[in-house]
Amino acid sequence: MKTVIVITGHGNYATGLKSSIELLAGQNGDLYYLDLMVNDTDQMLKEQMTNVVKKNKGSSVLFICDILGGTPFKVSVEIANNSDHMEVVAGCNIGSILEGVFQKDKISVRELADSMVSSSKRTTVRFETVNKNTVIDPEEGI
Repeated sequence: MKTVIVITGHGNYATGLKSSIELLAGQNGDLYYLDLMVNDTDQMLKEQMTNVVKKNKGSSVLFICDILGGTPFKVSVEIANNSDHMEVVAGCNIGSILEGVFQKDKISVRELADSMVSSSKRTTVRFETVNKNTVIDPEEGI
């Protein structure tokens, strides 16, 4: 089953990610970017999401939201709650979203959601500085 991805969030979150994703992975007609701007209502966002779902009838849908508990998340959950072919994730980083873009038609939407959450957890790290007196082997890198 084909999977479409809806990226949504506050302000220009979705369209900001669009510019990065398209730079790194190219354009993809199965990705939708829905921003929730200051003058938008939850009902307006729900209509946009519902239109995407209707346009892609018969496809699985993964909603990717900026933050857990925000309006985009709540509206996504409201839509996805009664479907076995829709999932909602929140707080994923761009690396995990890119992985999801490349995996989306190879695994189920539930596996895709789980994979993206795991990837975000695995790739969120803090760089620890190296002692300036330590010699770094250029063959090994940092």
